[in-house]
Amino acid sequence: MTFADFVRLSRAYVWVLIGCTILGALLMIAKTTREPVLYSATSSGLVRVGAASTAGEEQSNSQLAEDKANLYAFLVTKTPVAAEVVDDLGLDVPPEAIAGRFSASVDAAVNSLTVSAVGTTPEEARDLANAVVDAVVVVARDIDGGTLTRIIPLEEAQLPGAPFTPNYERAAMKGAIGGLGIAYAFLIARRLIDRRVRSAKHVEEATGASVLGIIPKEEALGRSHRGVRGDLGKAAEAFRQLRTNLRFVDVDNEPRKIVVTSALPGEGKSTVSANIARLVAQAGTPVLLIDADLRRPMIATTFEIDGAVGLTQALAGDVEVKDVIIDSGMTNLSLLPAGRIPPNPSELLGSLRMKQMIDDLALDYLVILDAPPLLPVTDAGLLSAFCDGALLVQASGKTQIEQSQHCRRILDQVGSRLLGVVLNKAPIKGANAIVYGGGYGGYGGYGGGYKSEYKSREAYSTAGKGRRRREAKVDKADTPVTPDKPARPVKAGRTSKR
Repeated sequence: MTFADFVRLSRAYVWVLIGCTILGALLMIAKTTREPVLYSATSSGLVRVGAASTAGEEQSNSQLAEDKANLYAFLVTKTPVAAEVVDDLGLDVPPEAIAGRFSASVDAAVNSLTVSAVGTTPEEARDLANAVVDAVVVVARDIDGGTLTRIIPLEEAQLPGAPFTPNYERAAMKGAIGGLGIAYAFLIARRLIDRRVRSAKHVEEATGASVLGIIPKEEALGRSHRGVRGDLGKAAEAFRQLRTNLRFVDVDNEPRKIVVTSALPGEGKSTVSANIARLVAQAGTPVLLIDADLRRPMIATTFEIDGAVGLTQALAGDVEVKDVIIDSGMTNLSLLPAGRIPPNPSELLGSLRMKQMIDDLALDYLVILDAPPLLPVTDAGLLSAFCDGALLVQASGKTQIEQSQHCRRILDQVGSRLLGVVLNKAPIKGANAIVYGGGYGGYGGYGGGYKSEYKSREAYSTAGKGRRRREAKVDKADTPVTPDKPARPVKAGRTSKR
């Protein structure tokens, strides 16, 4: 994880991090309230040995005083010193119970001994600190029998003004740091082990193909008509960009038979195929959208047409294909519904009759086939084998990287060409929107936020600018925009428009 990834992660989960920080502080404060209230008092004195008459004796006595001070500091926490303190103060506690309340430090520069004592009341802490200094001298004399060493009181212990524990400020700081650290550890670990597709980089590394479009999450796309009525909302510009990029995938050999598929159900392949067919048709190209998903057909429901008779009857020879092609009521867009669901979809779709039918239809139309997912069944692989290429739809935050790689292997095995990938259901706000550049904003009110992800499309979107300008003018001048009309069959004598 780079520093930029860390910053994006922090921005994405800023409220989670703040919440964990506050929670950690509150938990530590709650824990601290259970601690006893304790006071600390400190006394100090200078350690001196005998009286020196010469400089040599003074130096020797100073060294001895330093040694004695270190000995006293060692003895402060021992039970014999605690026993002397208990006798001196008349306490009704065992020496072992208060031995751990004492601590000492030595300043070797002046041979001073500083003693600290802890008590449950200010008076107890003061008395213990003063008594322990005298007790240390008594115990030291019993040990080494010396009489020349003494401790000159320097500062007696005073009543402490406030307890040193519980310290709520320090506890809150510790809890906040701990909560923040745990939150970051969880988020970073979660991101590192996450194998779902979340960016164009993930898709390109897994499939080796360019991302032709990034379609944001949009409520209109989740409805039964999947946005084909034109109410694409924030996804409108993304679909137009996809249409442009698809046009320039191969300028010299423009694909006429395109299979739209995905790794698994629910990734939005039918939504993408229906809307890209509508937009390409709107730009002036005759398009035939075929519902080749003979297991879960969606085109009839999406366009609100009668799908009882369609592709399966044409493949079975019951009807002529031209008799079941339906005018969608939209300019240049025709539909071929799935028809009756057969018991053997793979055999029908992989048949020579299916190949011949698509080849014949491609003379008059740009044929777009809404195919089943690649991983559960073989239908899409069979179709893409005799088409010009496949458009793979991947759902952001759902499709696994391994699934993307498997899709590419399937297409390679059947000799199909992967035209590109559509990254669908990209979040426009929240955690993962940061990965895509912070959501929508800028150009046209939306779409500009995906700047970092559009790098993979620059090769397509920058080519043929002059041609697109001329075509845009022709579309505005010559292409009429008509309201939706009732669905009607295409006439049998339709001539080639190619």
